[in-house]
Amino acid sequence: MEKEEILRKIADMEYQFFSKINAANPECKRESTFKFMRIARFYPLSEDTLLSYLEDLEKASRRDKNPLWEKYACMEGRISVGDEEKRGIINKIVEVEKRWVEELHRKYPHVIELKEDFSKYLGCELATFSISTLKKYLNDLQLALKKGRNLAYESYQYTFSHLGYHSLEEVENKMKKKAHSEIN
Repeated sequence: MEKEEILRKIADMEYQFFSKINAANPECKRESTFKFMRIARFYPLSEDTLLSYLEDLEKASRRDKNPLWEKYACMEGRISVGDEEKRGIINKIVEVEKRWVEELHRKYPHVIELKEDFSKYLGCELATFSISTLKKYLNDLQLALKKGRNLAYESYQYTFSHLGYHSLEEVENKMKKKAHSEIN
């Protein structure tokens, strides 16, 4: 199975779960938007990690569990993140991802916003992953760090390239001009 096909299957399954919950953001309810954002979010990860996560979703479906409901229940404090081992891996992943997003925000402040609940949101999403998937995910991040890659950058670059932009710099310049013209 090719990476794009794996990503589509993940997005399809997640949307099936998502469509069964009451989400506050109406834009996310648009199937095409939801799937596009989820594909972009997972795009930088290895096929091995993606296949493991797809397996997590398939197991959840067979067990009549809804990982997206669990993510939002975790954010509301209704369920916990997991045991000590799981929390340890999740904290390492969140630390790296947060550092990457902060780096991008400094470089592209008009494009990349720092959301206050970023760590909580990501931690609760990761809490729905199996230990096996979390370990593979962390390995992807550690390999990226060794190679000087920023997977958050790659995710945003994927997003904006599919929206017709050549680079984040191009988007930043456009947003900066727009913000400047609104001030004047």
